[in-house]
Parts: sequence; structure tokens; C-alpha cells
Amino acid sequence: YHEQELENIIHSGKKWFGERFSYDNSQNFSFSFPNLILSEAVNIKTAVVGRSLQSSNFKINANSTFLSTLNVPNVVTTYATEYAKEASNNSLFNSNSSNIDVNLEYFSGDSGAEAWLNYIEINARRKLKLSGNDLTFRDVESLSDEIGKFEIENASEVSVWDVTNPTNAKFLQTNSSGSLVSFNDSLNSIKEYIAFNSSAYLTPTLHSSVANQDLHGISNNVEFVIVSHPDFLSAANRLADFHLEKDNMNSIVVTPQQIYNEFSSGMQDISAIRDFLKHQYNKENSTLKYLLLFGDGSYDPKNRVENNTNFIVTYQSANSTHPTQTYVTDDYFGLLDEDEGLFINDLVDIGIGRFPVATLKEANILVDKVERYYEKSSFGSWRNDVAFIADDGDANDGNTHMWQADSLANHLADNYDEINIQKIYLDNYYQESTPGGPRSSATQSAINNKVDKGALLINYTGHGGPLGLTQERILEVDQINKWSNIDNLPLFMTATCKFSYFDNPEEKSAGEYVLLNENGGAIALLSTTRLVFVGPNYNLNTKFIQNIFKKQDDEFPRLGDLFKTTKVLSGTSANNRNFTLLGNPALRLAYPKYDVRTTIVSDTLKALSEVTIEGEIEEDGFFISDFNGTIYPTVYDKELIKTTLGQESCTPMPYRDQNNILYKGAATVKDGKFSFSFIVPKDIAYNYGAGKISYYAVSDDEIPVDASGSEKEFVIGGSAENVVYDYDEAELSLFINTRTFKDGGITDENPILIADVFDESGINTVGNGIGHDIIAVLDGNTSNPYVLNDFYEAAKDDFTKGIINFPFYNLEKGEHTLTLKVWDVFNNSSEATISFVVSEENEFTIADYITYPNPFSTSTDIYFQHNKPNQNLDIVLEIYSITGVLVKRFEETYNDDGYRVGPINWNGKDEYGGNLSAGMY
Repeated sequence: YHEQELENIIHSGKKWFGERFSYDNSQNFSFSFPNLILSEAVNIKTAVVGRSLQSSNFKINANSTFLSTLNVPNVVTTYATEYAKEASNNSLFNSNSSNIDVNLEYFSGDSGAEAWLNYIEINARRKLKLSGNDLTFRDVESLSDEIGKFEIENASEVSVWDVTNPTNAKFLQTNSSGSLVSFNDSLNSIKEYIAFNSSAYLTPTLHSSVANQDLHGISNNVEFVIVSHPDFLSAANRLADFHLEKDNMNSIVVTPQQIYNEFSSGMQDISAIRDFLKHQYNKENSTLKYLLLFGDGSYDPKNRVENNTNFIVTYQSANSTHPTQTYVTDDYFGLLDEDEGLFINDLVDIGIGRFPVATLKEANILVDKVERYYEKSSFGSWRNDVAFIADDGDANDGNTHMWQADSLANHLADNYDEINIQKIYLDNYYQESTPGGPRSSATQSAINNKVDKGALLINYTGHGGPLGLTQERILEVDQINKWSNIDNLPLFMTATCKFSYFDNPEEKSAGEYVLLNENGGAIALLSTTRLVFVGPNYNLNTKFIQNIFKKQDDEFPRLGDLFKTTKVLSGTSANNRNFTLLGNPALRLAYPKYDVRTTIVSDTLKALSEVTIEGEIEEDGFFISDFNGTIYPTVYDKELIKTTLGQESCTPMPYRDQNNILYKGAATVKDGKFSFSFIVPKDIAYNYGAGKISYYAVSDDEIPVDASGSEKEFVIGGSAENVVYDYDEAELSLFINTRTFKDGGITDENPILIADVFDESGINTVGNGIGHDIIAVLDGNTSNPYVLNDFYEAAKDDFTKGIINFPFYNLEKGEHTLTLKVWDVFNNSSEATISFVVSEENEFTIADYITYPNPFSTSTDIYFQHNKPNQNLDIVLEIYSITGVLVKRFEETYNDDGYRVGPINWNGKDEYGGNLSAGMY
């Protein structure tokens, strides 16, 4: 038998293939059969795999004798078809020698053709003659209802065992006559025997010591099992401790080797991990619910590829040639019912996630993100937001992706009023033609802004791959790595191809970058690892959306519960198996705990009327009187029907949208009650219809609790009477990054506009009036303005004041100007301009040195600007006399989230505290 596992030709599946053949390649393979019976034919089975656009074949020769032609079907270049075709045949050959040389020669008319040998299997009859110390044998021709006699030559001092069942080997009685040993046995089945020299037993060698352990004795009250590679144990134990403290959840951390010691005799075996979990699952009153595989995986479990990432073994499908029938899945570990494990309609019984980490640093990043997700800094109204992103499709699928995303979005909008939906549909944004194909920088900016502002969930439907999303590249790895949304981490759901191809050691996927981003990205992803199809994707995504806000036993689901429910309800196809949870299955999304109820609201909100709305915090209908904190209400105009642009292969698609904001601000919650006021903008849609208020509230406690709710039982429309008009424009103060910024200062390539706004009537954010949006214009480019309506938020308890925070990305190096224009609710406009300089990303730049006062008599403060925020800066400041003499030196470490250092105070004295002469320094 000859088989070498040299290549996994599609980097997926269990099958590895051997020697490679080009379109005119010939290779030889030699076999030796001592004591071959030359009078009987030899059976040679040859198995190959070929990739050729034309039919190809192998010529098979043995000992220079032509045996047969093995034809290999051609492949086609159609998308998602078989990468290579397998073929095999059997040939009979009469050898005149105990040595057999098999020659394979590959032929194809396709100059780019390739083929691989799978194996060569030769079955031959040999004399039963011991050569060496042992002989394994069977006789496929002896099958009958009789008793047969076997005679072994050259076999003095030989023992014979029946090893047909390796778990029940049987010693056989033999008879000896000189060097001939014989035994009798039933021939009613094909049996396997081994004969070996009883004076030359193999002896075991000491490999290593194994510490005492008892995984079989683990308590039945363990909810959460963490299987961690030894390199990541400190981080894994930290996560287990976190859930014990946070949730009173019993966890256990074990290594794969500990599992192998008890469930596979110490050898790596994926089924050992499953058997361990099944043993735990089968215990009486078992509470096992979640499994975290703490370590990256690889399609190569035997470390044949360089820089392999086989930290926690993966289950690979049997298919290794077809991109849509092959898969990697962690579901296998959770198939725990009886007679499961063969993927025949098997359903997962626990929630399973994976941390695809390859270093301890990455492991700690993910545990840090889990801990921070629950900290005070991560509470915010983003927990009410969900974004749906959709591709515009191509000639084959048209509006399909947008239609599917819109259906899912409408399900949430119709059933969960408190959820604010943002629809980022590619066909809603104009595209640019570039040498590399169509691009949509506007869609890319919309995604960046949504990630920056935060969302509980970001759900994508469309084309994608391991490098990003869509042909227009609306999401790429460089973009992902610049996200800094650490305090508002979404769950990503990506119904697309290969976005989270985590088991490829040669390339980290975009999904992994999203998860492993130290400064932001996602808290977890339910994502795909291989090619998938739009129909099954939609089915699975539908089950996911239907259950993400559905309580189980009066509690919102943890990610593992959501994963399990989604998988169980969406079927058992290969498409389904290719969805995996990259994240912590024991984590519960940031669902607000309490409810918000409106107690007073006008039945009709009219343009330019001043309204006051009151409400309170509740839990299950009971008033929470000890809730003190802040509520963030957002008041929306009526739902509109909008239409996409109909670019490329799309037709204009109508869709529902309710995102025109009348008021967005904050108010004090005291003893469970709140109220807020604002003036309804002039630019509302004047027809009468239902509006919406979305609430998010958070307490002032050291360990906060939050609440969410909505109100839709009111009408918006018409115009107020007896209005006292305001003709004054708003007051604007602009800054870049921090309020210490000075006009003309420096920044990096991703600056943030900060605008403080004041107007006695409030600011118009509706977006209905033509030309009345909040607009930012960069470098005078009025044809591509930035619309900032969603980024304005009124001050707490004061609708006359507010702030805009808006991020820019990837600005070019050099000088820039930025002009902001706002309108108040009476449509009075105001604008202001600020300038700044973007420095080279990789250069450390210091500029704008300032001392104040200057001249001075007693002390002065020294300031300067730089382009490296959010870093520890080791500062050395030296002051010299006009003649070049060093008189004072400051050394300190400075850390600030801005771009300005200071004040560094100098009292005018030298290094020793002595007075200095008046003069210039």
C-alpha cells in the first residue's frame, strides 16, 4: 500500500492527496512482496484526483507491462463547482517477480492541468512464511462454512493471535513440526491474524509522566466547559472566574491533552473531546449548556503546513474536492444524543463557540473584551440599535440580498418597537468607477460610522470572502483594523461566503480580524467558514432574527443558546454546518434589564409646538422607584417609504424607513421618573401619522442597570398655532479631537469633528427639508457633503444646547478645512469653519509650541501638539539660554486621549532652583 498525505488541495476536508502530476508527468512507485505466489494474479487499485478543463487520463504500467488507462473526468470553471475530480480503477497483473514497480503517466490536453495520486493498493497472495519477527495476514479466498487449516513456514517459537476484533484479541492454539506451525480455525468470516516470534516481543518505552487527573469525576453541575490549549490557560481561567463572579456559573477548564489521556489513550482524537462532553452530558441532572474551544483551529490536524494553528482540533468533512460540499464545523462536539455523530440529521445539544487565538496576547484581548462588555463604560443607547447591511447583488441575484435583509429588518421593526433599525443597503449609495472595479466609499463610511456609534447587532447579507465584503469592497481588513469602538461592541451576523475562514493557517480571515481587534471590532460573530448559498443563508438568518430577542425561561438567551436554537431550527445541511460562532457562548448580549413606559405625551405633535413628555422605569409592570440616572430619548417622525437607486443589476426597491429624528437628547431620571421637552422642527412631514419614541436609560450606580422601551401611541403632523418665531441663528464652536485643539493644529488621518451648538429653539435634525440637513463640507467639496443629522445630540435636560461628534477616516496628508452648517428648528442657518493638518501616519509629529504667558515674570505654561493620541508619551523638554546653555530639563510620562500636551509649568528657575537672569530662553 502506498499513500502520502502531502496536499489538501482546497484547504478543507479530511482527504489529503499525495504526489503531484503536471500535464505530462510520469512517476514510479516500487513495492516488494517477499514469498509472492507468482502463479496467482495481483490486484492493483489506483486512486487519483485530477483538475483539468479537458478529459485527462493516467496510463498504468507494472514492471513495464501496460495494465490500463484510468480516465479522469474534466472540471468546469463555473462558480461553486467541483475543484477536482476523483477516479479509481482495478487492474489484474501476473508478476514474474516479488518486486513490482508501478508507473503512472499523466496525460491532458490542458497545459494547466494538475493531478494527484491518492493511493495505490496492491492485493497479492503470499506464502505463509515468516520473514522477520512478525507476520500479519488474512485470506479473502478462504471464506466458507468449513474449518480451515493454516500452515506457517519458518515459524519456530511463533505465537498466533486472532486480531479481527482489536478490542477482543484471541490467542490460538497451534501445532509445531520443526519450523512449521499450523492452526485450525472457522472460515465463516474473513479474519485477521498476526504471527510473531515469542522470543522477540516488542517492548514499550517510557514516553513521559502523566499527572493524576479525573475528568470522569467532574460534578454534574458544570454549565460551561472551556477546552483550552495549554498556552492560553491563564486567560481561560480568568474567563471562568469572570463568569463565576458575574453569573454564578460553574465552569471547568481542561486541556485537550487531559481529555485525550482519559478518552483516547493519550492520542489526539477529535472524538475524544466529544466523548468527554457526552460523558458529562449523560450524567443524571447534568447542567451542561456551553462549550468554548479556546484556541485556533486548522484544516491540518497533523502539522504538515508551516506555521500551523492546530491548537484545538477541528472537524473536517469527508469531502475535500467540492467547495460547497466541504465544511469545517464545531457542531460535531455538540452532537451528544444517542446514535449521533455521523451528521445524519444530527442536531446540536449545547451552545458551542470558539476563540480562534494563536497567542496568549490574542487570548487576553478576547477575555478583556468580554470583561469590558459588562463594564460601566460600555452602557449606552447603542444597545437599542440594530443595523442591516445588504449587497446590491449581480446579474444572477438582483435585489435578492436587499429583499432578504429588508424582510429580516421589518420583522424586528414590527415586533420590537424599542429597536432602532438602520438599513445600509449598497444600492442606496452612489458608486464610483475605478480601475479596480466599482467602489462605494459612501457605503464604507456608513458602515464605519455605524460601528463607531455602536449597535447591539450588525447583520450582513450578500457576497463576501475572507478579505472582506462585496465586489465594491465596502468592508476590508485595513478598515476593520482601524475601528476603535471598544465600548460599544456589536455582535456580527454575516450571511456570506468564507468571511470567517478561521482554520486556514496561511491567512487570517476578515472575521477573525473583526473579533481580534484590540480596540474595537465585535464581541462575537455568527459567521461562515466556507462557500454558502443565498437560500439556506436566509433560512438560517431568519431563525436567528426570530430568536435573538425572544426570552427563554424569562431570560434573554446567551450566545450559546441563540447559536443552538438557530442551528436546530435551520436544518442540518453542509451550508448550515459552515456557520460557526466565533466568540464566548456563555456571554449574554447587552440586553437592557428594565422597561421604560411613557406616562404623559401629547396625542399630536405639531410643527413648532413645544412638547413635554414624561415617563417612568418599570420591571414587569411594576414601578422602579429607586432608579436614578439618565434617559436618552429619540423621537422619530413617521415611517416613510423610500426607494433604492437601481444601479448595476438592481431595480429600484421600495423599503420602509423610520429614521428622521425630531429630537435626540438626554434627561435626568430621579426616583424612577423623568420628563423632557423640545420644540418640534418646522421640517416635519405635515401629514398625520404615527411617530415613535425610543428610550434608553442607565442608572448612576457603580454597577449600572439599564432600561429600554418605546412609545408609538401618538400622532405627528400639522402645524402649531400662535407660534412666536425665532430669527436668531445658532452659535457654533468647532474643535478637532478634543476641545484643547487650536485652529490649524495637527491630527492623524482619522480625526473627529467636535461641535458645540447653542440655539434657543433647538437644532433641526429631521432631514425632510431640502438643504436643511446638518452638513459638513471637507475642503470645499460641496458635491460630496457629509450629513450629520444622526450625530447631533441635545444636552442633558436642555434642548437648546447640543454636541456633534463625527469621525472622518483615511484623510490625505496635508492641510484641510472643514465647514459645518446647521439649521435650527425654525430653519435659521449658521455655519463655522476650522482648519487642521493631517500628518504622516507613521511619522511622529510635534507642532505648535506655545508658552503662556510670554513674556512672564513668575511662571509660564508650555503646550505643544502631536499626532499620536491614546498612547503613553515619554516626554523630554529642555530649556536653553540664548547662548545654548541647558538651564532646565523636564522628564515625564504623559497619557491623554487628545493631541495636545500641556500645561507643563516652568517657574523660571534653573535645574537647581536658582533664579535666572531676565532674557530670552
